[in-house]
Amino acid sequence: MENTPQNLNQCAQLLNESGDFQVLCRLKASQRFHQTKPEAVHKVCIIDTETTGLDTDVCEIIELGYQIVEFDSHGNFFQVLAARNYLQEPKGEISAEVTKVTGLTLKDVKGHSIPWQEVEKELADVQLCVAHNASFDRPVLERYSEVFVNKIWGCSVAQIDWFTLADVGSRSQEFLCWKVGQFYYGAHRALDDVQALTELLAQPISEAQNPAFHYLLQAVRVSKSLIKATGAPFDVKDALRGRSYRWNVTARVWQKVIDESKLQDELAWLIEHNTPNPTVIKLKATDSFSVRAN
Repeated sequence: MENTPQNLNQCAQLLNESGDFQVLCRLKASQRFHQTKPEAVHKVCIIDTETTGLDTDVCEIIELGYQIVEFDSHGNFFQVLAARNYLQEPKGEISAEVTKVTGLTLKDVKGHSIPWQEVEKELADVQLCVAHNASFDRPVLERYSEVFVNKIWGCSVAQIDWFTLADVGSRSQEFLCWKVGQFYYGAHRALDDVQALTELLAQPISEAQNPAFHYLLQAVRVSKSLIKATGAPFDVKDALRGRSYRWNVTARVWQKVIDESKLQDELAWLIEHNTPNPTVIKLKATDSFSVRAN
């Protein structure tokens, strides 16, 4: 049998229908998702960074990838307006561990720099940025350019309930692409990750079969507060951790970001657990996943 696209598709279909195999397709990055678009569309920048480490205060960007995509209020994607990938030579070293993950060495990035003025111009009229772990990418990017400071940010890790909506327990992007989208890609290079995330967010999930991006938009639109369990007794720490609070080393307090709709229930829970005077800070829409939300 010849390896023609038609024959290969037939083989893949037979294997999938057998129940004994699952065939994954290599991602072919889409330039357009829906042909007909409404009059009112918006722009989202789906973005990813590769860095020299995991400490957002000091790590250096060695690669930046992003796509600007049109979308409507229901979360449907339309045309990809721009797809960019830039390398950046760091001041420090690239460790063997980072090279193993990204494939990038100092030789690969030597002499390269990100044209931040071009990036800023291209993102000037984009209101929303999305990353698959915005709590990492946003603080890093804000150190490099002010263009990211006043954007609204969304996170496809924290703001989509993949288990409830898609019956997937892991939030790893590669795993989600396999289970939800049935495709694979060259992971851990910035633009490859961005194009895969764009495809993942376009996938229909839940009984309603809305695109995953629809549910991320719903979460982004909800007002949020930062709640600090000020004065919480030591013996409550495990209960706080189990309730998704995290320890702020600098302020020495347990804290978390919470939807406004859940705030009163959370305050009642804290009172029941001997924390009657928590600190509540209402967050601006542009503060989510920023250091300003700490």
